[in-house]
Amino acid sequence: MADLRASRPLRILLFIGMVSVAVVLAATVHYIGSMRARELAGAERELSTLNLSLAEQTARAMQSVDLVLTNIIDQLKADRITSAEDFRRRLAGSDTHLMLKARITGVPQLDAVTMIDVDGRLVNFSRYFPIPTVDVSDRDYFAYLRDHDTDQPFISEPVRNRGNGSWTIYLARRVSGPDGAFAGLVLGAIELSYFEALYKALQPEADGSISLWRRDGILLSRYPTLPGVGEPLGRRHFLEVLSQRNNGVFLAPGGLDDGVARLVATRALPDYPLVVNVTRTLDGVLAGWRLQAWSFAAAGLVGIAALLLALWALARQFRAYEAATQAMDAARRAVEGREQAEHALRQSQKMEAIGQLTGGVAHDFNNLLQAIGINLHVIESRSDDERVVGPARLALQAVERGATLTQHLLAFSRRQQLRPAMVDVDELVGRLCRLLDRTLGSSVRLEVHVDPALWPAMIDPTQLEMALLNLALNARDAMPGGGTLWILAENRTSGGTDPATGLAATGLAPGDYVAVRVRDTGTGMPPEVAARAFEPFFTTKEVGRGTGLGLSMVHGLATQSGGGVTLDSRPGKGTTVTLYLPRAHRGSGAEDGAAQAAAQAGDGEPNAALSTDPVTGGGCVILLVEDEELVRTATADYLVQAGFSVREAADAHGALTLLDGGFQPDVIVTDHMMPGMTGLDMARALRTRGDATPILMVTGYAEDLTFSAAGREVGMTVLSKPIEPSRLARSIRDRVQAAG
Repeated sequence: MADLRASRPLRILLFIGMVSVAVVLAATVHYIGSMRARELAGAERELSTLNLSLAEQTARAMQSVDLVLTNIIDQLKADRITSAEDFRRRLAGSDTHLMLKARITGVPQLDAVTMIDVDGRLVNFSRYFPIPTVDVSDRDYFAYLRDHDTDQPFISEPVRNRGNGSWTIYLARRVSGPDGAFAGLVLGAIELSYFEALYKALQPEADGSISLWRRDGILLSRYPTLPGVGEPLGRRHFLEVLSQRNNGVFLAPGGLDDGVARLVATRALPDYPLVVNVTRTLDGVLAGWRLQAWSFAAAGLVGIAALLLALWALARQFRAYEAATQAMDAARRAVEGREQAEHALRQSQKMEAIGQLTGGVAHDFNNLLQAIGINLHVIESRSDDERVVGPARLALQAVERGATLTQHLLAFSRRQQLRPAMVDVDELVGRLCRLLDRTLGSSVRLEVHVDPALWPAMIDPTQLEMALLNLALNARDAMPGGGTLWILAENRTSGGTDPATGLAATGLAPGDYVAVRVRDTGTGMPPEVAARAFEPFFTTKEVGRGTGLGLSMVHGLATQSGGGVTLDSRPGKGTTVTLYLPRAHRGSGAEDGAAQAAAQAGDGEPNAALSTDPVTGGGCVILLVEDEELVRTATADYLVQAGFSVREAADAHGALTLLDGGFQPDVIVTDHMMPGMTGLDMARALRTRGDATPILMVTGYAEDLTFSAAGREVGMTVLSKPIEPSRLARSIRDRVQAAG
């Protein structure tokens, strides 16, 4: 049953087998039934033919007797014997007796001929002379013919001879005068043993019988002999058949002697009230058929068994083939799965290596940008000559663009500093769409569909807005001739696979997500291009139109935030990018954690708006910890120029040595990634021994720093490189004031 439920072809095979068995069984039953019908039809024809022949012979026997009687009556009319007196006076002599004896010669069924007067007394008798005194006025034939002026013969009820016990019937005819008056009877006595001998001579089947009946249902003769002659034997079915037609064949539920079912052919004699029946038992008729039926049934059962055996063997072979196929498929899937897993592992290792590389490059690049930026600010602050200040400002713009590029690199490598908060994605998408309406152009139609019951998402809103803007601009560039851009947002409880596209989001754990889709009707990407879409610096755009970091930044944002991303793109059918953002649960402390992290982070965004008023150190003592000499020297020079007192350390160990030697700064400004000990490790060491000196961390990237953990743990402010010198000075002053 398990195999049947699991295998549709096996169910089809079973169905075909059942239909085949049903067809063979039905054909066998139909053929056996047809054989039975043919056997019965043949038996009916045989019985009807025999019945017709017997009826004709019986009719001829009766006609022979009737002919004798009619000849006698014709002779009486010729002799002008027309009255009862003439009948009694003239026919009582010996010459009439001799005439009667002569008449019955050659008619074996006729036992005797008798003449009876109007009073029922014998006038003459072929068997004896002189005539014995006998009165038959009480007999049925006398009473009927006396009272009915008819020229039809009358057949009496059978009468049993008291001497020898034989049965006799009388065929009687009325003798009438010219005026129709009753003058007497001429009576022929017929021995019923004649018919029994006649039927026996035909040698019917051992199970057959032949019988002669009166039309009123009285049995006259039967072979094989049966008691009951001369008696009505109850309701007879042949009388019902003969009430509608003169002959027929029917199945009687029980015979006269054995009570078994019989096939009966019945026929009424046309001129006499007699019926001839020929019967055979149903068992006898069907004996040959039963033998054939058993043979065919056995053959059918053997055929069905052979068919079932063949189907069973075929099912076993099919199941074995299917099992082998499934095993091969499983092995193939296992190989493919292993290859996919190996490919995913290699891709993951590749992306991780690229991420580490880009993170390191971004860190070093941020240090260079920091040194360049500080020196450019110093140059700008020390000169009023536009010929010097102008190029410095242009160089500072290049530094800002470089800072943006490093932010993208950090986003891809998942080392950027995120500020996750509970975000109303519906509101954010609406705000973004107002910007896109002015940006996409008239050839691109924008459609937005947001689930009314959309959950809030836990994500950095600024980075999400940048990611969606980046995806929208990519979609616009993929539709040079115009098209439709959809932004859709809906709730999704995922088990790791996108139910809309069937694609798996890498690293997406089962849970609740806000799914944001950006879909276009653009040119799409072939599979080999789509497979590399998230790689950094990979782009299909012309030189100068893209950095290849857009999708990699989106991928880094989604995965670093605890979500995932899928890409579905086909040439000519457009591209769909789906961001899975983790659901934010209200009342879980997410809002408070985000607010606290933002407060601890201070004004760490490089592009935040700041006051342009100059900041003075006022003699504030700073311990500057930085392993990059260029950054450390440039920063120290600027801070000294701004009025701060600066003490430098090349690494965390040097800083701790200074502090252990009694140096007490107002603020510690430190880098994070340094050889030997990181800035965070140094801050933890200071807090462990009770040093509460304010700490300001300025770093190119900080993968270990999260605002909800490190910020609360050591109570420090984190700033991202490159940072404007005035902003750095203001942050130092704010930390000193907050600590005082």
